[in-house]
Amino acid sequence: VSKTMQRANKDALEKLDPKQVYYTFPDRREGSKSSLILKKPKTKKSSRILYMTKPLKEELQAWLEKLKQDEQNSPEKYSNCGQLFRLPDGLPIAPELLTKWYRLWRAEHPEFEQIVFHGLRHSSATYQLLQSDGDFKSVQGNTGHATASVLMDTYAHTQDKPRLELTEKIEANFYSQDLTPAAPQPRQNEKPAATKISGKEILEAIRLMDADERRELTRALFA
Repeated sequence: VSKTMQRANKDALEKLDPKQVYYTFPDRREGSKSSLILKKPKTKKSSRILYMTKPLKEELQAWLEKLKQDEQNSPEKYSNCGQLFRLPDGLPIAPELLTKWYRLWRAEHPEFEQIVFHGLRHSSATYQLLQSDGDFKSVQGNTGHATASVLMDTYAHTQDKPRLELTEKIEANFYSQDLTPAAPQPRQNEKPAATKISGKEILEAIRLMDADERRELTRALFA
């Protein structure tokens, strides 16, 4: 990721450092007050390498083959803008058009959560954090956040699930231990010896009781 496409107001574009802009696409509408530009990313961290999955790689290769066929079928009207994603005539896809398409798709698929287009980025980062057990540095390399702390502040809620799982592990491993001293087994024909239990041990035993056992103990004490 080394470039970003966005629509900029022409008045603001005149004040922008020319070194920040790689290319300004021709206007598609006469009298347009804004231009579609290809510029440097917002921050240095935004320039990054993303590792794609094999299914995504195969899908992109199929898409590139389709673009090649489109150009061969209509070379006279095809304008290759040099972008990976472009319209059937080869012109660039403005970001606002992607948002419009997404809204249309979302309306046709009410079975999915109704989130805004930018929410897909948040969903991706959240999923990556959960899958990596909270490895903020690795996920930061994908999202392009300036620092891991910014990512942590934005997505700290994703750690609720691992923290809950940790609590459940503590409950299962610690509180399930039977700390009650084992009673000595009486010998045959012998009466069991009286057992001395300290107050601390009694309190510990009560703490380990479940709700039914505590109710039974209360009845016995007040009987």
